[in-house]
Amino acid sequence: MAQRSTRQPSGKAILYNFLLNELLGSQAVADYELWVLSPWVTNFAIERPYHVTFGELVSTRHEELHLFDVLRQVAANGGRVRITVGEDTRYHAPLRALRELSSRIDVRVYGRLHAKAYVGHYGAISGSLNLTDGGMHQNAEIYRYVHDAHSIAGLRRQCVEHYEQGVPLP
Repeated sequence: MAQRSTRQPSGKAILYNFLLNELLGSQAVADYELWVLSPWVTNFAIERPYHVTFGELVSTRHEELHLFDVLRQVAANGGRVRITVGEDTRYHAPLRALRELSSRIDVRVYGRLHAKAYVGHYGAISGSLNLTDGGMHQNAEIYRYVHDAHSIAGLRRQCVEHYEQGVPLP
């Protein structure tokens, strides 16, 4: 288990590696699901922490890779993307547009949401990290990355509970 602050270069590397592993997982695992639980989710640019790219795995119209490119590609690979966000409507329009790209992407709103967790098949991240530009590139955040089956299952259960308590994004 790793615990880091996003002020350290390894913080970006952990999220990058998590997304890369889960993107590969969406190609290999039947009934793949990626759970995103965060009050705020934006389409921020994902900076490369080293000389590895998603270029072979993600088709994008941008020169830079963005979070929504990865989520869209997971859905295109046959995976399901389940996103639960808070009630701050300033962040809903881009998520609505993302949801319209694939029936395999679902977005729900849970009004009292403050928790943050990102769960796939091979790993999970939880802590204070919102999936926003500020959360990734500006704020001092504390989070943990886990890769054991027991911890992943526990965080997945929490994501499912919040998702089920939410309502579909209008």
